[in-house]
Amino acid sequence: MGTLEALSEFKDKKLDNFPEIVYSNLYKKVMASFHFEFQLDEGTYLFSPYHTLLIGEDHPELLEFVSNNDAFLDSLKKFLLTSLFVYSALIEENSYYLSNPQSIMIARLIHKREARFEVKFYTHYDDELLTNYKDKIYIGRDFINLKKFERKYLGLKKYFLSLIEQNDKIQDRAKQKLRYFNDYKEPYLDEINYLVREAVSDAMDRIKFFKETKLADIPNANLLEVLDSILYMLNLMIELRDLTQEFDNKLRIREENDFVKYLTKFLKDLIDGIRYMRKLSCMMHLRISKYAICTS
Repeated sequence: MGTLEALSEFKDKKLDNFPEIVYSNLYKKVMASFHFEFQLDEGTYLFSPYHTLLIGEDHPELLEFVSNNDAFLDSLKKFLLTSLFVYSALIEENSYYLSNPQSIMIARLIHKREARFEVKFYTHYDDELLTNYKDKIYIGRDFINLKKFERKYLGLKKYFLSLIEQNDKIQDRAKQKLRYFNDYKEPYLDEINYLVREAVSDAMDRIKFFKETKLADIPNANLLEVLDSILYMLNLMIELRDLTQEFDNKLRIREENDFVKYLTKFLKDLIDGIRYMRKLSCMMHLRISKYAICTS
């Protein structure tokens, strides 16, 4: 099943299986500038917020689906933004880019299986979109199931498992792209591989004890234990991020440009995970303290 076939299952429908939230001005701005990118066998297709084809050769089947399913596509935008609000810190932590009046949001949908997609998010300047599309800036990724919004383990299991896949890609590309592969293998690539697998293994051991989909469902009696686990995982991720950042800096100094762009994306994924766990820990600290930061 490909991207178009998977999306066609929602033809003439509207996603309503996610919570309605009140958007801040930043989220409203992102919504208004939200572009879809679909990668099909025939090529890449970019659509404007009003679902007009901007980039890509004529594809009658795709164009027919897009033109006749405004309600679904608009609900898909909300589904994606709500997912980012609940299960990441991507929007807030990239506000430097996204709040710029000229900035737009691009969501590249990559079909995985059934109704599951990997979504890569980019930002670009509106006035350079068509002339310099390749210069878009990667800001993070998410993994969604259009048939099920809520994610067990606060969404952390899916995130940590994705690190294994991303690390494997980094290791393979390093062999292909690095000019001085042996110089980096032991001090950086091998160490990153070890830290990723250690972090994922430790995370899996800890998150299996909290299967809740949101913080509000965690019993009061378990809050301290869950918070300790999140802080432990956070520390593992910080160690991995610091090493990856050091490696990234060295590659830039030595102009390993063919590879460093892939490592930078991996680094951004690590940073987004760290910021999401900090977001969780902050909310849990407030709940444990019973301090009402705001009242209705």
